[in-house]
Amino acid sequence: MKKYWIWAILLLAIGLRLYHINFPVAGWHSWRQADTAAIAKNFYENGFRLLFPQIDWGGNSPGYVESEFQLYPFLVALLYKIFGVDDMIGRLLSVLFSAATVGGLYLLTKKYCSDRVALWSAFIYAVIPLNIYFGRAFMPEPAMLMFSVFGIYWFSEWLDRGGTIYFVSSLLCIALAALLKIPALYLGLPLLFLSHCKYGNGLLKQKLLWLFVLLVFLPVALWYYHAHEIFLASGLTFRIWEVGTDKWGNLDIITTVKFYNDVFFKSIAERHLTYAGFIPFATGLSITRQRKEEKVFDFWLLAVVIYIIIVARGNQVHEYYQLPFILPASVFAGKAFDKYLSLDSFSESMGARLVVPYFFSLCFFGLLVLSYLRYANFMKGEDVTSPLFKLGASVQSLTEKHALIVAVDEGNPVVLYRSDRKGWNSSPEDLDSLFLTEKKGLGAKFIAGERSVFETPARQQILKWLLTKYDPVIENNEYFILKL
Repeated sequence: MKKYWIWAILLLAIGLRLYHINFPVAGWHSWRQADTAAIAKNFYENGFRLLFPQIDWGGNSPGYVESEFQLYPFLVALLYKIFGVDDMIGRLLSVLFSAATVGGLYLLTKKYCSDRVALWSAFIYAVIPLNIYFGRAFMPEPAMLMFSVFGIYWFSEWLDRGGTIYFVSSLLCIALAALLKIPALYLGLPLLFLSHCKYGNGLLKQKLLWLFVLLVFLPVALWYYHAHEIFLASGLTFRIWEVGTDKWGNLDIITTVKFYNDVFFKSIAERHLTYAGFIPFATGLSITRQRKEEKVFDFWLLAVVIYIIIVARGNQVHEYYQLPFILPASVFAGKAFDKYLSLDSFSESMGARLVVPYFFSLCFFGLLVLSYLRYANFMKGEDVTSPLFKLGASVQSLTEKHALIVAVDEGNPVVLYRSDRKGWNSSPEDLDSLFLTEKKGLGAKFIAGERSVFETPARQQILKWLLTKYDPVIENNEYFILKL
């Protein structure tokens, strides 16, 4: 019956992620989704140039940008060729990757723990709220997570069985995970541990291991060198290498209590696992490992913690940066549920000892309820009647197709993407005469934005100045389009 249980869990995972699957890119964490969707659309419209990803906020330039390897939006663009341009295509691809991750986690956990622990781990991973939300988001994270778990699984199969197919499969998965998100190189730590279990102190003498490392690093190094050359030519970047000033290398942050509270308690414990899942996870850390290789999950978790500390600001700001943590964390939570929420635990416990299985029963139902409530809260932001969609539709109908616009969007590319226009991002404070004259000289024709961005008295004064200086194409209590 166990094979039917895993298929039931997979169907549950897919079903949960299909809710609102046709919602266009917008809402919570629209920033990353809009950039990814724009790159996919630009691949489709501009000749499928995989090595030259393009964003919408490059102004009057082609928009070539320094970024991670854009395999995911490229695959979406290929599907656009078959099904037409629709954000739902990208979401569905993410759902498939996310469901495959559930299956891969089951296989790996089953190999080193047990069928029951594997089923619990897969179930937990399938139902926790941020996994559901980002498992149907227009983002590369679901693909990266899938490549991560199968990279470890096939590497372990190669160590156990040999064979070129497992070696090549693992190599491709690990390399693609790192190409999609370079921090995925942390996967080297659990792979190193498994190699040590196999070869002991002689692992450094294994030529195939050295070949594996070389063939992982070579495409990663070549891509990021090429991506940096794009930045040097275009000046456009996702700030991959800005040490200490953007996402990573923030030594001032990691010495504060606030950082650890924000990441490990507010984000991982509360938002990802919910506290009802975090308690079993913490409990699972103390359960005795039955075999040496089972510690691969410990080293996997340790590797992700190291990554979190290195990429400190990114993790403090963005919840989806902790998605890699949840893979091994689900296994430890699964161990706790398997031990304390089985029929044996109830039958073997008497009197006061029954408190433990009943407590974990409460954790289980609490996990389901809290996951539902948190996911429902995320869904509140997905509203097709919001001013954003009205603004985008107005820009498309009231401006020329190739008109460049200045989007007042706090740097969020979703306004440009929803408007199907190229141009520049801006904040209200940017909008002085010098800035707008410069952009007009570069070809900008319109300013567009939502009124909600101008929430402070100072910003309202800026809006009042704009409305008196420039002729409105349309202006109402929700949004405006002004002609430069």
